[in-house]
Formats: sequence, C-alpha cells, structure tokens
Amino acid sequence: MLGGGLLLTAVLIIGLITASDYGLTTDEFIFDTYGPKALAWYSSWFTNRSLFEYGDTYLYGPWFQILVAVAQSTHSAKPFVVRHALSFVVGLSGIAALLPLGRLAVGPWTGFAAVVLCLTTGNLYGHLFFTPNDIPFLAAMTWATLAIVVMSKSGIPTWPATLAAGLSTGLAISTRFGGMLSQLYLIGAMVMCALSLISVSDRRKGSFIAISVRTLTALIIGWLTAIALWPWLQAPNPIFRFLEVYNYFIRSYVQFEYEAWGQKVTSGALPWHYVPGQLLARLPEGFVALLIIAAIFGAVAFGRFFRECGARIKQNGLSGIMTSVSELARWRGLLIVALAALGPPIFVVARGSVVFDGLRHLIFILPMLALLAAWALLQMAPLLLRMPTYAAGLVALHLITTVSIMVYLHPLEYIAMNAFAGGPVGAYGRFDLDYWSAAATEAVRRLEERLARHPPVEFAMRQPRVMVCIGFRESMVEPIFSQPWIVTTEPTEADFVIVTERSKCARNVRGIIIDRVERFGRIFAATIEMPRHESRAGKPLE
Repeated sequence: MLGGGLLLTAVLIIGLITASDYGLTTDEFIFDTYGPKALAWYSSWFTNRSLFEYGDTYLYGPWFQILVAVAQSTHSAKPFVVRHALSFVVGLSGIAALLPLGRLAVGPWTGFAAVVLCLTTGNLYGHLFFTPNDIPFLAAMTWATLAIVVMSKSGIPTWPATLAAGLSTGLAISTRFGGMLSQLYLIGAMVMCALSLISVSDRRKGSFIAISVRTLTALIIGWLTAIALWPWLQAPNPIFRFLEVYNYFIRSYVQFEYEAWGQKVTSGALPWHYVPGQLLARLPEGFVALLIIAAIFGAVAFGRFFRECGARIKQNGLSGIMTSVSELARWRGLLIVALAALGPPIFVVARGSVVFDGLRHLIFILPMLALLAAWALLQMAPLLLRMPTYAAGLVALHLITTVSIMVYLHPLEYIAMNAFAGGPVGAYGRFDLDYWSAAATEAVRRLEERLARHPPVEFAMRQPRVMVCIGFRESMVEPIFSQPWIVTTEPTEADFVIVTERSKCARNVRGIIIDRVERFGRIFAATIEMPRHESRAGKPLE
C-alpha cells in the first residue's frame, strides 16, 4: 500500500502541474454550462428549470458538473484548467480504489499492479483530464465495486458496508444510466454470500433473511441517492424516467461512421468484434498479453472446478452440489471483479448498443480489466520468481517504452496505440485517434504565440477572425482563446481556420497551411491562413 500511495502521490503532482496543457474537448463546451444550470436547480429550491431546456444534458447526472462549477467559482485558475484538474483528481481517486479492491478481491500486490497498468495506458491517462462524463463514471463505478466487495466480504454484510454500497451504487446511477449495472453486481454478490452459507444448516434461515434485508436496504438507498443527485429523476415516476433515458441512449443516440482497423463502421450497427478489437489496439502490449493469460487461467480454473463438481455430485449427490456451490461463492470477490470487467462489453455486443469514439463509453471497465490482468500476473509469480532478472528487465523495458511514448504524445496521450495496431503511425487513418479534437487547443496556442511574435499590421485595428473545426461546436470555441479573438463559423469570413483530424470543416477552402500539430509525423491539427485577396490564394487543403 505504501508503494501505491507514493506512486499515486507522484502522479497526482504531475497531473496537477500539467492540467493546463490539455486541450478543450467537444463535450466540455456543453457540460461546462450544464454545471451552473444544475447548481441553480438546487440553489433555487427546484424552481429554476433551465437545465431541462439545455439540450439533452439533463439525461446525465450533474454531481461532477456541480463540483466543477463550485470549484470554478473560486477563480483559483482559468475555468477549464480547474475542470481538467478536478476531472483528473476524481479519475485518479477511482484508480486509487484499486489498491484496497485488489487486496480484498484478488490478492496482495494486485492492486498496485493494476494501478500501474492503468496509469501506463495512454488512452486512459489522457482521458482523465477532459472527459466530462466518462471519467466521473469510471470513478463512481470503481468506488461502487469496492463497496460491494467490502459488503460481501463477511458473508452477512455489516450495516456500515450496506450503507456504503447503497450510496456508491446510487452515485454511479446518478452519473450515467449505466450505473444501474452496479446494483446488478450488488445483487450477484449477495446471492453468492447466501450460497457461501448454504452448507451451514443450523443458521441458514436467519442468515438468508439478514442478507435479503441488507440487500434490499442497499438497493433502496441507492435509488434514493440517485434521485437526490439526478434532477431528471426527481418526479412522481422516477423509474419511468430512468427507462426513458435507457431507451434514448441504448439505441436512439447520435449515430455516425468512423474508422476501426481500416474499415468504416457505424456506431448504431457495430460488428461483434468492435469492442475486443478496440481493446486489442488501444491497451499497452503487456496489458493485452496479461488479459490473454488471465483468460487462459480462468478457463482452466473453471474447467477444473466443473470437473471436481461433477465428481462430488457422483459421489455425494445433492450434498456435492451444495458443497461445490458454496466453494465457488467463496471466490466472490474475484467473480465480482470479473463480472464488472466482462459484463458491460458482453451486454453491449449482445444488445447491439450504440458505442463510438474508441473505448470512451466503456473506459470504466479498464480498472477492472487491470485487476484481472494483475490476477494473471499473480498466478505467474512462482514462475517469474525463478528468473527475476529476466522478468524485471522485461517489465522495465515495457514500462520505459510505454511511458516514453506517453511523454512524447503529451498532451495527446489518449491517442496512444499499441504495436498490434501499428502504433500511432500505423493506426493513423485506420482508427479514430484524436476524436475529441484536443489538438485544436494546441494549434490555437501556437497561433497565439505566432501572432504575438509577429503581429500583422491589419490586426492592430481589429481582432483576428478564427474558425476552429470541432464537430458541432464551432460556435462555442471562444473559451479556447486566450485573446479576445472573434469566433466565426464560416471559413470564407475567417482570417485563420484550424482543422482537426475528426473535423475537417474547411477541407476545400483555399488557403496557406502555416502550422501543423504533429505526433510521429502525423497531422492532428493544421492552421490555415485564409487569403484576404485572390492573389494570395494557395492550394486547397488536401
């Protein structure tokens, strides 16, 4: 735990120092306004209904956005720097929960290994700063899973653990509708608690009643918490309203095409292999290898269990079944983690849910997958200890390589791709990489520096007109600017146009490319100086 604490402290310091480096992203423009509106709902004693008239943001719980609004009101830093710093702290606290969760559910050192895997996954680390819903949801789901494991640890849950599980599952539900999964995990954990006591005949009835009462209490507390924190549910029919949100997001949400492994896919009709393919491409190579080993160990363990179960049944009949079920339930901590890691992607594939932007909608399962990978590492420990020099060298080489790439990509760590996908170079054009258009902010900063060094005469009398191509947010990009530049949404009216990998809204305009934001020689944003006279017209952007 000491090593994990020191690592997390070091990462916290680095994250807070670098929070101002990260770009403003698509959803942040929307949710930065949602926070004050949600805060007004509560501060007006539920009379200010402006949050319900602001797009579809009210279909998300606002607790994190309210925290951001309160923190921004202190004016301790620029508003979006505050947002990025708070997002990072919340996300890191979710990852920190892996330390006790790993120890309770899996074994010693697994929590630390899982934290290392998470923090060296560029796609996850980069998202910690600027994902207004997905990272708070990751934190809430990880906290909820920890509380559920604690609740199930003693067989008959204690009342403090029951309260914690209820509050944390309610927080998860009030972050995003998918938080309902946490209550399914809770029910599954309590069923396993009951099964673990099935062979204790003298106290079976009383134990089952106690477990049932605590389970029902936790579920009720969860829903009361969700209703209290999510204004949309504060109505006479909260369950019906929840189902409305479910139906909206599960199939009717925004749908569009994008690249995955060089093929065009549609968010509303994804192939079954989309999620496994994204994990294979975006997780570090060592993470992927450990997950494959975990799958093999898991299959072997279940095969051995069912073989022994069959032998018990042949020998002891019903008693053999009860003994086998009770034995399986003793592994409930690890089974809960496995359910939290594998249940959501299996549901997405089976249900055909709308998913887009790489792993962002499922990024909350990465901490649980890291625990499974750490479990595989723990199983291999006897073998690795026989060749400690080789094992340590291999781990060190992998970590140095992975972290070096993240440092080079900074502040675009989230576009990291592994060798299976060809790295960022080979994945460029074959995958959605900078789908948040985070590179646009870096392009703006560089343009500001350029004009400060060599200010054109014409801008002495007026501010530049700038268009930033961030999908559906071109009119909202003013917070990116450090100067009072004029936002325009028409390329022909702009002095400068900044195009991004995801949004090339000025693809066919004539202008001169004066700057490029690149990583490994690949362009993620480009600044075009638009001609003020026909004689200055350059070639169209390719």
